[in-house]
Amino acid sequence: MKFSFSINQQRKAQIFFIAVLLVNIFVSSVTVTGIILGVGGYIAHTQFIYKTVTCCGYICSKCFFTLSTFYTLFPWTCIVIFFAGVCTAVYKVYSMLLLNYRFVRSLKSLPAESHTKLQKIIPRVYPHNRVVLLDTPRFMYAFTSGLWKPKTYVSTAICSYLTSGELFAVILHETHHARSRDPLKLFLVQIFRSLNFFLPINSHLMKLYYSASEKAADDTAISTSGEALDLASALVKLSQSNTPDKHSFPVAFSQGQNIVEDRLRRILVPDTAPPYLRNIYFYLSSLLSFFIAAAVCLPLFYKPFTHTGMIECRAKMCHVTLCGDRDHVSIR
Repeated sequence: MKFSFSINQQRKAQIFFIAVLLVNIFVSSVTVTGIILGVGGYIAHTQFIYKTVTCCGYICSKCFFTLSTFYTLFPWTCIVIFFAGVCTAVYKVYSMLLLNYRFVRSLKSLPAESHTKLQKIIPRVYPHNRVVLLDTPRFMYAFTSGLWKPKTYVSTAICSYLTSGELFAVILHETHHARSRDPLKLFLVQIFRSLNFFLPINSHLMKLYYSASEKAADDTAISTSGEALDLASALVKLSQSNTPDKHSFPVAFSQGQNIVEDRLRRILVPDTAPPYLRNIYFYLSSLLSFFIAAAVCLPLFYKPFTHTGMIECRAKMCHVTLCGDRDHVSIR
């Protein structure tokens, strides 16, 4: 079966990955800069509002519900959102590394050459010294794991279940992830998505990157083996297998039913056009992310450009009138 490469999926994956980095680094840099430059002003202005609202000995409702008080809450809300993202990202890093370490350590490995099918396949793949055979006769694992030196893991169950051609296509697919360092890239993408969780574009870009990286690995497997049907058959078999959900960041061979169906459709019918709704969702999520980012970042810069004397004057006028009314003092 002939297979034509209409679009370089590896290049698309690189573009989506760089887009995630640029968007999140820019938003995070602007947020941190705003906090550093304005934190002194936030504290001083908050202290002033507190004294204004409570100098009568109690909280004055008419002084509390003012535009000045309302504006004071904006930067603090943005700071809370930012540090909530930082905490979420730190927890994400810890949980992914810990879960992956426990998962890989819990599996018993065997020499890859101990399986008869792998004896013929491993010399034909690169890097062949990073293929690990897992002694798991019940579950069908095929995934790439590792940040700095990724390895390809296949289970004895999957070696017995697939034909030699299907197994060769699977290993070619996974070794492409290892050479492209997709586990590390996906790890970084998930961290940035947790850091700026309020940006809808992050989830969409992550899906686009994951889909493009999977299709790029499919292209490599097909171009190397020359058999698209072996890869398609392996995809169908693994998507229907009893393998439990994969752990956090390794790029798995079969993950997400929608992505599997999209990959199968692309392999079997290469000229199929992508759904039009994807572009609409991308534009809408980009526009919404822009407004959300502006709402989070811009309040951090409002204080340095605000004339504090005018705010203090209006706040004091409001407060003195209330104090005069309460203490029966006539202000003229």
